[in-house]
Amino acid sequence: MAKFRRPNKSGGIGARLMRKTSSFLVIAVLLALAAVAPAAPRAGAAALAASQGIDLWGGPGAKGAGDQGARFDTIVHVTSATSAAGAVDFWAGGSIVATTPFTVPANGVADVPAPAALTGIGAFAYNVRSDAAVTAWSETYNESSEGRFGVSLAAVLPSELLSPGDEATGGGVDVSSSTDPGRARTNVGVICSSTAAQACRLEVAVFSAGSLSGSGIVESIPGGAGQSSLESLVPASTGKPALALRLRLLSGAGLPYVIRNDNRTSDGTAIPLSVKRGAFSTAPVILSFSASPGSGCAPLETTFAWQTTGAAQVSITGVGNDLPANGSVKSTVTASGSFVLTATSLTGQSAVKPLQVTITPSTPVPTPAPATVTAATGGVTTGLLPLGTGPVTVEFVKHESSGSTFTVLGTSWAYTAGITPGTDIVRITATGSCGPASADFTAHVVPPGAPRIVRFWSIPERGCGPTTNILLSWETENAVGVRVSGFDDLFVANGGVEATITGTSNFTLTARGQGGSTDSATITVPVDPQLYVPILIPGAANVTGDETVQINVDPGSVPSLTDVRWTVIQNQSGFSFSPDPVTPGRYNYRAGSYSGVDIIRFLWVNGCGIAYTDFTSRVTGLTP
Repeated sequence: MAKFRRPNKSGGIGARLMRKTSSFLVIAVLLALAAVAPAAPRAGAAALAASQGIDLWGGPGAKGAGDQGARFDTIVHVTSATSAAGAVDFWAGGSIVATTPFTVPANGVADVPAPAALTGIGAFAYNVRSDAAVTAWSETYNESSEGRFGVSLAAVLPSELLSPGDEATGGGVDVSSSTDPGRARTNVGVICSSTAAQACRLEVAVFSAGSLSGSGIVESIPGGAGQSSLESLVPASTGKPALALRLRLLSGAGLPYVIRNDNRTSDGTAIPLSVKRGAFSTAPVILSFSASPGSGCAPLETTFAWQTTGAAQVSITGVGNDLPANGSVKSTVTASGSFVLTATSLTGQSAVKPLQVTITPSTPVPTPAPATVTAATGGVTTGLLPLGTGPVTVEFVKHESSGSTFTVLGTSWAYTAGITPGTDIVRITATGSCGPASADFTAHVVPPGAPRIVRFWSIPERGCGPTTNILLSWETENAVGVRVSGFDDLFVANGGVEATITGTSNFTLTARGQGGSTDSATITVPVDPQLYVPILIPGAANVTGDETVQINVDPGSVPSLTDVRWTVIQNQSGFSFSPDPVTPGRYNYRAGSYSGVDIIRFLWVNGCGIAYTDFTSRVTGLTP
């Protein structure tokens, strides 16, 4: 192999392109092209046999001043069996530094010297573009008083570049810090094609006697060359001979090379590399994914934390997108569900990991049925608490009827009125893991035989403007007659009367007994000006399984967000749905795991009728 002299430090090339020997700087080609090409090598083809094509990549090249009065330079030679014309683009630092045109006669050679603009900028790559198939190689040489020394490096087709997941291996590497004869120094680099979608990242692993000594990363932006000495890349390899290398391209499209510089002969030797396509996966690995706390009462503020390797970004369903490869984020969880972390690499491959967060149900409110009664002194009223109500405590928050009692047995209760009239309010409290929940029972205690209004109501309960005809109806006990506010008549104890109202109106019913005692009750009959249609934001969604959508009712579409009603029309995905515990008019919909169409109907009901708007979600998930 030819050889050439070492440049001085001021030239800038030596440190960036290759290591120095005791007296010479050497460059060697990356690998035997026959090993890189996807097709089998031609019979009798040499290691430097070049490819033919109209688009070829080669390098590294160098141009600059050396010591002892020497200068080194690079020439790109282009040859073809037929006449051809084209140009050589010289790339460095991610851009074209210079372009030189060429013409080649049939069976001729065109010599394209590296332009002066490349002087002192470090390692560079070149791209040969031609209108006919050509073969190209570069000759990097050193002029000195002892003559010219150089090395030829063949250009390759874009299809021969390594892709993410490809692996190259080779041996015979020496990483000596000594300049003694017989030892050598080694550099590793990568030429990155300008067409690469991402920067070229080359993982370099060093093995000594079959054991891993360490690894490092060499990087180059598209349209550039990156290089490092093994001594600085893997310090544990320093001073060791007979090492083996494993080069893995993690991203980009590039041509890795290994240069062994012999101290005794000053020769630069290319370490032959064997290439295996698709040798490993570039998919990221999720090392950990956790939620702290992972369970609790709603709303639960939890911190999601994760660690990955090989990921460019991370997303968590219902939490956020474009998250860093490693990190944490806080989120408020209102319903139990599976949160899925998706890690995506630069090559577009992904890995997923689900995580279950469990929300403990709120304590059910122990609302008694009935919740309000009118009872005669000494009378007994019984009722029930909701199914599932656990142990409860009771206390009188108002106790006007002397001697009255309230007892609970399971989900049954009994109230015994006291000996004096008055109003009793009993507070029933159930305790659960998410705190207490309370409801009140109210008893109006009246003397025996006193008139009692059992029920006073309006048909319909609400009216619709501008005018509404209603029927006021009542039911009483121990009454000889009743009066209704707004009417002069004395009505029968049980009956009704028609009324026309033009706005929200209050009516008071007074029942009179034999002895002149009375009982009164008041109702309000609202009149609604119009029918309101809830407007949803959004009104529809196309989602994947387990994805979360926040639905908001436009506050300008209805008079009150808290009075909006909803019902499930269709649930094909197995979704979960709940009102937001903090913001009225906001609802949290979480798609189920199965493909299908979910429909949730949002209604507004008033005296003018019923209006509704459907939220429709088309879910892409598992096939049921």
